Amino acid sequence: MSNHNLKTDTVEQMYALVEDQKDQNKILQDYGNQHHLGYWDKPNLSSTEAAERLTQVMINKVTIQAGQRFCDLGCGGGHPAITLMQATGCCVDGITISQSQQEIAQHVAATAGMADQANFILGNALEMPCEDATYDGGWFFESIFHMGHSKALQEASRILKPGATLLIADITAQPTINQDLKALYEQYTFAFYIAKEEYPDLLDKAGFDLVEMDNVTEFVIAPSVANMKNMSKQYESEFTKYFESPEAKEGFRTYCNKLGIEYVEGEELKQWLQMHEQVCNHSEYILVTARKRETLLTD
Repeated sequence: MSNHNLKTDTVEQMYALVEDQKDQNKILQDYGNQHHLGYWDKPNLSSTEAAERLTQVMINKVTIQAGQRFCDLGCGGGHPAITLMQATGCCVDGITISQSQQEIAQHVAATAGMADQANFILGNALEMPCEDATYDGGWFFESIFHMGHSKALQEASRILKPGATLLIADITAQPTINQDLKALYEQYTFAFYIAKEEYPDLLDKAGFDLVEMDNVTEFVIAPSVANMKNMSKQYESEFTKYFESPEAKEGFRTYCNKLGIEYVEGEELKQWLQMHEQVCNHSEYILVTARKRETLLTD
């Protein structure tokens, strides 16, 4: 947590900042350098084990076969894609808007001896550099909220073959969420949360049939709050050092002012954890399985 800026201008800059400070980012290290949450369905799982468990839960829903082509839309550092290739023998094209993530993904694939099966692209997942109906399957693994759900699903529909399965791991907002806090998260993290009830219509309009929607909040969101509190205690000195910088103090003061919360100097970590918990208490985590229609419906 060495960089003290709370606000970046684009999602690309945000993830570049995360990668630049990776050696000091205890949260990212604790999750095994994977850019997604964990799945705590067993007791005493570490953050890394829980992150790997969530990847496995996603893989268990995949219908891809050896030799087929799979697209990872918003691939991050490539760890889930590598695990998927190892489990199924498929080939993966991953795309990320972050150059640092692309470089990491390429390195991870080479280290795993899977460079021939993996192609990590620097670009916009809303403008995939491929022909229509290219892929046999794909997923948005905690990435669709950065892209805009409607446009992302339309592009996924374009590049997937008829009958292909699309998986989505998404954080959704309950109607009870504090709208000011939600707007602040959108401004600072470029994450635009929708309600899970919007999915059937969004999928239908994009040419997908909804197969299932699993609400796994109890295994993901709730444990992640407890895990974050534990990490804040374990790495208290790093968190405290971060919030002691003038830039971080000013940024957090702005946070509080926009929410109408009194800023208490020296209590930044406690207040940040309270905000994080408040958002999580009014959020859900869903796993969506959809299938590209064989033929698009017409009016």
